[in-house]
Amino acid sequence: MSNSQKPAKKVLFYVQHLLGVGHVFRARRLCEGFAAAGLDIEIIFGGEPLPDMTFAADAVHLLPPIRAGAIDYSFNVDVDGNRLSREYMARRQEKLLEIFAGLSPDLILFEAWPFGRRVVRHEILTMLNAAQSRTRPPLVYSSVRDILQESRKPGRSEEVIGVIDKYVDGVLVHSDPKIIRLDETFPLANKIADKLHYTGFVRAEQKTEAHASEKFDVIVTIGGGAFGEGLIKAALAARALSSMKSAQWCLATGPNLPADSVAFLQNNCPDGVTITPFLPDLASHLVRAGLSISQVGYNTTMDVLSAGENGGCKALFVPSDIAGQTEQLRRAQLLEGKGLAICLPESRLTAQSLADAIDRAMALPSRSVNIDFSGVETSAGIIRKVLDERGAI
Repeated sequence: MSNSQKPAKKVLFYVQHLLGVGHVFRARRLCEGFAAAGLDIEIIFGGEPLPDMTFAADAVHLLPPIRAGAIDYSFNVDVDGNRLSREYMARRQEKLLEIFAGLSPDLILFEAWPFGRRVVRHEILTMLNAAQSRTRPPLVYSSVRDILQESRKPGRSEEVIGVIDKYVDGVLVHSDPKIIRLDETFPLANKIADKLHYTGFVRAEQKTEAHASEKFDVIVTIGGGAFGEGLIKAALAARALSSMKSAQWCLATGPNLPADSVAFLQNNCPDGVTITPFLPDLASHLVRAGLSISQVGYNTTMDVLSAGENGGCKALFVPSDIAGQTEQLRRAQLLEGKGLAICLPESRLTAQSLADAIDRAMALPSRSVNIDFSGVETSAGIIRKVLDERGAI
């Protein structure tokens, strides 16, 4: 059989989102890269299905969904909104094992686990034990973002290291190490240094030619909108207090901002401000903007940093630092320390503090640090290489 006739290697990608949808969109971009590299992909999806959710995959296998019941992840709920029960999780694990029994992946890739997704650790370990019992066990890799939620519980990091030592062959870190290194939020990273692969950042496909006739000077985004009400209302009030009071603004509310808050914005919207639930191809709009005001989720941050590299858009980040969340604050602080952004924590957010931060952001010097955004291509190349080395495709 010629090389071109050999069957493609198979990647099984386990994706579990609990609160936001950023992990899902990053996983989708990675799947596009894997497909382009000639790999076959199947998805095991454990979160609530998203509208129009598609992957460049041969199949998507759905588990009984779970999601976070609170912003601080203090508890999780099932498909009906009830707190998770042992019975529900047992049925879910049984379904996972049933799915896995019919698959023969060469490599299993886990989104976030074992650094996160502890709520599903039992089903994952049960599946991996089943995988290890096979004649030719699949390789196991983890896919993690640049910043991890820092655990305050003693022994938790050591637990992660133990799992990686036993089960995980490699960790794809979707970051540029000259910008953010894993050890800045996971102090024991040096213990698994031989398994870490920095891929560069994963970003959305750039469409800089789109929407060329529609230009905004200031763009305010709050993701899906469920947790950004304070920011978008403060932005509307801060406009008149800032040096950008005469600029063209766009406030993107997201689909989940409460209807009464949307009505408030619309009723208090002055000339020069556009309010929209969604801004398609955000990256293409940001390239032509002068300032982005946003939270600091991974995907939004990549869009903003890319726009700064390509078009000079300044960045003002308002990280969520409430309910014990550390990820956004750490990312914003690290980027501010490198002169790439201004950081205004949500806990200090007022109309006046935001207006002052806007002026500081506009005064940031333009600079390029040659950020590596090759996360999709590099991740696919790494996975393809390890599978080629294990046995030629």
